[in-house]
Amino acid sequence: MFKKLASKLLGKDKSRPASDGFFLNARCSECGEQFNLFINKSYELSQNFEKNSSVTYLLKKEIFGVGCKNRIQVNMRFDSAKNLVSRQIENGEFIEG
Repeated sequence: MFKKLASKLLGKDKSRPASDGFFLNARCSECGEQFNLFINKSYELSQNFEKNSSVTYLLKKEIFGVGCKNRIQVNMRFDSAKNLVSRQIENGEFIEG
């Protein structure tokens, strides 16, 4: 029992995929600071119920840097299978790669 619990807590549980997420890489438009954030799709996406009874997902993220007071706002929309549909960023830019 304790081994099973420990493997789940320590991420060694093989019953589910190791990664249900992606890296969000952004740069502040004011100071140039770079951010590399891991977004876990299982926990960080919000459900959005459409009028036609389908479910889509939203991500709203605010990023604050260390050296400046600029607030970067990221909005992403995902389809019912959690595939990226659109993305927007304010006060920053996405870093491709």
